[in-house]
Amino acid sequence: MNCTDTWCINGRPWENVALYVAIILVGAIITGFIAGRLIDRTVKTSVRRVQQRAEGHTMRGATASDTSRTTHRMRTLGHALKLLVNWAIVIIAVVMALHELGVSTAPLLASAGIGGIAIGLGAQSLIKDLLGGVFLILEDQFGVGDFVIVGDLKGTVQNIGTRVTRIQDTSGAIWYVRNGEISTLGNQSQGWSTTYVKLPVAATEDPFQVIRVLESVADELERDPAWHDQMLEPPDVQGLSAFDSNEMVFQVRLKCPANKQGGVERELRARALLAFQRCGINASSLIGVPGVETAELPEPENPPDGESGWVSSSG
Repeated sequence: MNCTDTWCINGRPWENVALYVAIILVGAIITGFIAGRLIDRTVKTSVRRVQQRAEGHTMRGATASDTSRTTHRMRTLGHALKLLVNWAIVIIAVVMALHELGVSTAPLLASAGIGGIAIGLGAQSLIKDLLGGVFLILEDQFGVGDFVIVGDLKGTVQNIGTRVTRIQDTSGAIWYVRNGEISTLGNQSQGWSTTYVKLPVAATEDPFQVIRVLESVADELERDPAWHDQMLEPPDVQGLSAFDSNEMVFQVRLKCPANKQGGVERELRARALLAFQRCGINASSLIGVPGVETAELPEPENPPDGESGWVSSSG
């Protein structure tokens, strides 16, 4: 086929050029589709393995939130990877199509480099937010459902995006926090939590009998399947911690998964009150006696490491 100036592009018939451009575009679409399917399948396989491993290896204190945060992190990373791959395919396809159309790509690439620098200078905060989001997800600093402290804001993480994190505070208000602005945060849903349950009884009771009753209650709570996995260690009856002329206060230490100690503490108090009533121990202070003050005994000088029970990080 002869080539004329009117119907030629870059010295080639326009039909051939159009065919090559169409092949490039179709190839880009197919490549993007295949890459997306491969990423989705990889993410689904990884999520399935995590869930199967969690079902097959039930550890004490393990909660469904651990598996949930892992699967959410995998899906978020998969979504970010798909966006990156799609943009790379689009850029490559556009450059190849322009080359087929006879457009010199060298000046365009140079201009794109200069424009990229200008855009980068003007969009530093956006890039900072995106990079911050990527590292938040990769380092697993917090996950969906975690109770976190970000500056003066305290609340539950509702969603983690590559640019913005959505947090709901205790009043129900929704806050959108830019990832690049998170410099210091505390996570009360990672690690473990320790609480000291104080149980007052009348000062006229036998303290050693009270300790024996509490040890029995702690042993029953430890052996109860409904509560066993909600504690990382058996309840530790530490004995008499305070007293005055009216009452004695006994202390029990609980170590639970992070932010999960409230239910165990309430259950222990209820069981202790019931046990005291059965043994004839006067524990009226457990249901509240106004105006009673106790003289606290001094706390140990060197408490165990990590008793705060929550994780903080700064960057």
